[in-house]
Amino acid sequence: MSVSDAQYIKDQIRDNIINLNALPVVASCNINNIDTNKHGWKGRLKVELIPFYKKIGTKINRQGFGDVILTPRIINKALEYVNTEGEALAFFVAYKVIKQGIMIGYHTNHKDRSLDTITFAAPVELNGKRGNMAVVIKVAGRKIYKAHRILTPDGSLFW
Repeated sequence: MSVSDAQYIKDQIRDNIINLNALPVVASCNINNIDTNKHGWKGRLKVELIPFYKKIGTKINRQGFGDVILTPRIINKALEYVNTEGEALAFFVAYKVIKQGIMIGYHTNHKDRSLDTITFAAPVELNGKRGNMAVVIKVAGRKIYKAHRILTPDGSLFW
């Protein structure tokens, strides 16, 4: 494992691609396409994600690190960073990456915003397709979920 100095999540994944490709998958999930007729895919995602995280818990505990907060309000804010349906579906396995992923990034005063961030990453499988997913956690007193990205094992966009 190497801790990347890269500022962007995708670059951190690419910097650690060999290590991530050698790891076993930490989560598999089969999810039908998100129905876009009523709310658009981000709206539909919100409708499905919030009850999902309320059910499993809005505090994700990582042994030796503590609780990472992922409330409905945080989910709504994080949806602003979701750009593809692959990233949308990856939200359903983010908690497993937080719990079982390796640390691939750490930044003090990330992007001059007076907060530290830690990035955890792990291989996941969505609808039978393997990808490397990274989750960024803000450390500002509490540990708060910030954003995630997922790439294919060769480092390209996950669709």
